[in-house]
Amino acid sequence: MLVYVNSLVLEPEEGLSRIVQSVAKWLGQAAETTVDAERLTQGVRELRARNGSLVSSRATVNAEGGRTYPYMFCARLTHVDERVHGRHWVTEVGLRQDATNSPVHCSVMLRTDEVSARVNAPIQVTRPRLMLDLVQACRPMGQTPGLKVKRLDEASALAFSHEVEREERDYPIVVISATPTDAESGLPERLRKVVVGLADVVEVPGGVDTFAVEKVVGRRHMAFGGAINIIFPPRRDDRGVSCYTVLLRLQELQAIQHDGRSIESEVLAAITHRTNLPNSWRHTSMEKVAQAVLRGQLANALQRSKASADGAEYAALLEDAIDQLSTKDQEVAELRQRFEDGEEQLSRLQAEIAGLKHALGGRQAADEEMSDEASALLVPLRDAVAGALKGELSLEQGLDLVGTLYGERVLVLESATQAARESDRKGFRFGAKGFELLQKLVVEYWQTLAAGQGDQQAKAIFGAKAYAAAESSALSGDGRRRRTFVFRGRPMLMEKHLKQGVKDSSAETLRIHFEWIAEDKKIVIGHCGKHLDF
Repeated sequence: MLVYVNSLVLEPEEGLSRIVQSVAKWLGQAAETTVDAERLTQGVRELRARNGSLVSSRATVNAEGGRTYPYMFCARLTHVDERVHGRHWVTEVGLRQDATNSPVHCSVMLRTDEVSARVNAPIQVTRPRLMLDLVQACRPMGQTPGLKVKRLDEASALAFSHEVEREERDYPIVVISATPTDAESGLPERLRKVVVGLADVVEVPGGVDTFAVEKVVGRRHMAFGGAINIIFPPRRDDRGVSCYTVLLRLQELQAIQHDGRSIESEVLAAITHRTNLPNSWRHTSMEKVAQAVLRGQLANALQRSKASADGAEYAALLEDAIDQLSTKDQEVAELRQRFEDGEEQLSRLQAEIAGLKHALGGRQAADEEMSDEASALLVPLRDAVAGALKGELSLEQGLDLVGTLYGERVLVLESATQAARESDRKGFRFGAKGFELLQKLVVEYWQTLAAGQGDQQAKAIFGAKAYAAAESSALSGDGRRRRTFVFRGRPMLMEKHLKQGVKDSSAETLRIHFEWIAEDKKIVIGHCGKHLDF
């Protein structure tokens, strides 16, 4: 199974020898033995270490041991999985240099070999430590993705948008958004070290105006509230340029950590799922080096045959063998191109099918029997309507009812639902009055502001006793924190509120804190429950 494939273009000051030294040092540490770099470049058939690891290598060298160009080299490390019986891990490091002192193309491949289908223990995707060593010691070229964490804010939004849609971009971009309440976690830098060479890492720091950034880059290419968005290279079709994305929301990331898995590993798995196969075709494998060696041997034999008086017949056979190898290489290249084109077309068709299914969902729902799952989703709404008709509506039911019926006008945050639930738990007695205020908020108040009228006109809908544009007393630091809620990954202070009752009682007092988002023509409710302390 392919686990990880990556490639770098390196220009170390000491040339190719510096890279081989790094590879030999890493092999020695992994196999717990000494690996000589010079011997490695000449080819090692099999070096068995005491811990059971096997080291081997092959290179295109002449009879005197000198490099032949284009120079190709591959070293392989094989070792058993200590925790999974029947599984071996294989790591290959391939090098290719077209001429002396030219840049070196380096590729690293990690895969597993299982003895049978019974070995099916899950694999945590990782990258060999060698990748980071090569980046630190062998001077990768400047266009290598992931060399540093980049920043996405108001100033860089336009440049980021151009980079996302740049058709020459052939690597993913990982956008990491900060959570407003959490301290710096160091995740962007840790993730950069894992995906270096494969993807760029872009951080949206805390405090950035994500609304302004979203207007420039688009919601599809953004991440909010601790989410991670992976944006793959752009593709052009009849409808223009588009990018496939994978969004990992904060709840998913928290579940990953709760299960004892690594966020870095999950992101790497999402990336390598799409990059491993094409990268493996470019990898300088042991087999590719063996083919290059064979070609060199055939070419040398052909020259000797042509120089010999009676070698004409052998020369013809050798030329035919070389031509057949070239033809096979061309066929393989064409098959790979056809495969890539087919994969791209398949992805495009799958996206179109998903869109059509979504569009047809409403039509089909009228003709199909409602599923148990869909029916279950309607139970809270049905109970809320029944409660409203009987005058027995709870505060949470009223909030759910408004959020469902007026979803295009209002967004109820989870903090509001939890507050309403807590008030109901403590015996809140004015659910009908709460629903009345909420309905006025999403109907008359919304219509007034959506028509462009000011907040003073909207205030008359509720009256001075039931509405306040700000708190009557100065807020302390804790008071501001209690009235600050997270919307689209950004902290938002909500001083506007509706009120019912003045007692310090969860059963008799209600405060509904909200904010008007003018550009979206939407009301966001952050709290619906007890009075919040100043």
